[in-house]
Amino acid sequence: MCGPPLGAGRERLVRQLVTESLSLTFAGGALGVLVAMAALPLLARLVPVDLPVAQSPAIDLRMLVFAGLLTTLTGIGFGTIPALRACQDTDLGGLRQGVRAGGGRRERLRSTLVATEVAAAVVLLVSAGLLMRALAHIQATDPGFRASGVLTLRTALPTPKYDSTARRAAFYSRVLAEVRALPGVSAAGFTSFVPMVFRGGIWEVVVDGQPQDRVSSADQVASLRYVTPGFFAALGIPLLQGRDISDADAADRQFAAVVSRSFARRFWPDGNALGRHFRFAFDDRTVVGVVGDVRVRGFERASEPQVYLPCRQVADARLIFFIPKDLVVRSMAAPATLLPAIRRIVRAVDPEQPISDVRTLAEIVKDQTASRAVQARVLGAFAAIAFLLAGIGIYGLLSFVVSQRAHEIGVRMALGARAEDVLAMVLRRSALLAAAGIVPGVALAYAAGRAMAALLAGLNPGDAATFLAAVGLCLLMTIAGSLWPALRAVRVDPIAVIRNE
Repeated sequence: MCGPPLGAGRERLVRQLVTESLSLTFAGGALGVLVAMAALPLLARLVPVDLPVAQSPAIDLRMLVFAGLLTTLTGIGFGTIPALRACQDTDLGGLRQGVRAGGGRRERLRSTLVATEVAAAVVLLVSAGLLMRALAHIQATDPGFRASGVLTLRTALPTPKYDSTARRAAFYSRVLAEVRALPGVSAAGFTSFVPMVFRGGIWEVVVDGQPQDRVSSADQVASLRYVTPGFFAALGIPLLQGRDISDADAADRQFAAVVSRSFARRFWPDGNALGRHFRFAFDDRTVVGVVGDVRVRGFERASEPQVYLPCRQVADARLIFFIPKDLVVRSMAAPATLLPAIRRIVRAVDPEQPISDVRTLAEIVKDQTASRAVQARVLGAFAAIAFLLAGIGIYGLLSFVVSQRAHEIGVRMALGARAEDVLAMVLRRSALLAAAGIVPGVALAYAAGRAMAALLAGLNPGDAATFLAAVGLCLLMTIAGSLWPALRAVRVDPIAVIRNE
């Protein structure tokens, strides 16, 4: 291959081969930088704009230096080692290796690299598929309320100005009356915390006639929210039994509570919760209504049973952290169009009252899956790249094999081999490459799925549909990568090949 028989020194030939390698890698690195610059806007779209990211990604001098360093190391590494190996043969053996030579050891190395690419593609495809299925499962989960068409915002209600329960109630009444009169508004209400924004306070529950089981005290708690009338209608939380909170639930009346279905089932398994008594948040309460469960902790975590208390039944300057501050408005019109009118209403009621945290409920729900969507997109992009590289690798290796075995294929066809036999020979090689990559890839993918089980939201890490889809894609990629080389092999002209020999 190279050496003294033709008079060239080994050092000179190594320099030549390394120079060729560096030229190729620098050309590829430059092209990669151009592609990266062109793809940067697409990469920025992978990350939702409302995630807490410091700044948009950019290609600066540091990245260019890093890319240049990696490119140089790649060119030297992948140029020097093959050059030294090629120059180890200093006799005429290299000249005796003609086109018949398959380069057994080198071909095995190429095959190993291609099989590794296929295995990596399987691992990334399965991982991306599992994350996408988990994301779809989470997005299909019922949060317990209807998020579309709901605007949310926060009013500060600072202390000591709003320490008085009566003053807060007057503020709620005036604001809600005017907001409900706006065109398109169907319901409005105040609550301590919008679901999925703040989880709510956890309080102990003491039920009349039931002993307190201190061993399982975790089951004797519930989440607290104070609400105004109209809150359940605004969020679309279904009222299953009894009645809603009303303005008649004042401090001089029996303390009322609307509880979630899970609360009723936990403390009264017979299902009859109306009229039952329990102690909660310092006072004795009577259940007047039962509503549906809400995932206040997000889609992936189970929420505690919920207790909703009337905003008028809290003592002055007491439980200030839990007083209703979040306004929720359901409207048939676009929620954002209501904001100017709501600002005017709040300013008319209290000119010093600021408004903050203006968002639609749909945006809040979307935020719950934003990070997962980024994970799925990024891993999906890597899976697509690995899939493409594996397909190119299979195509390149089979094309090389066909060119190296052109003489053998020509002789076979001259001796009567059919086109189907030649085609089967090439496709057999392709199938072996695919199997060599898919089998270990599936094992590694299962291990990767087990490692990220916490991200799968209960999805089985060995989900059969995901694995079958990934393996099927890799088989299709193998067929596509081997099709053109196989057709080239079939079209070999045996007479022309033998004449060239």
